[in-house]
Amino acid sequence: MNNMNKKLETLNALEQLIKERDATQKRRYFNKNDKDTSIIMDWTLTQLHIVSAIKKKGSGNNTSLSETLNVSKPAITKAIKKMLEKNVIVETRQKGNQKEVHYLLTDFGEQLAYIHERLHKQAKNRYLHILDNFNSNELDTITTFLKTITDNLKHDDLTLGE
Repeated sequence: MNNMNKKLETLNALEQLIKERDATQKRRYFNKNDKDTSIIMDWTLTQLHIVSAIKKKGSGNNTSLSETLNVSKPAITKAIKKMLEKNVIVETRQKGNQKEVHYLLTDFGEQLAYIHERLHKQAKNRYLHILDNFNSNELDTITTFLKTITDNLKHDDLTLGE
């Protein structure tokens, strides 16, 4: 098989991975028997990571969450708004600085953090099991490929349709 055919085969495998991942997420969303997944599906990944970051640090403010998660402050503010409305977190202010708002988890927020952490561990174990099928050189190639795609996405300023 020539190099171009190999590239097309790899591209097709990547497309299939993305399609199957999306289909799996939709199946999980509609599977109401899995209580943890149905609870998690109501929240964005950013919101779940905010909950995890607050759990780890005990509290957080917009600046610390933005830096920890490498997400813009406006994105943090938007995520926080719904979390406050849905009683996932509460605002608190320190005695010495009434201007700066910090966030603490409610009992529901603690539950979300626990479920999110458990699902992360399950996913990690699933991926580690899959990666057992590859030798060290193949893992290096996979890592290079994934880092290249990630870097490309970070610097991709093309609009759709170009």
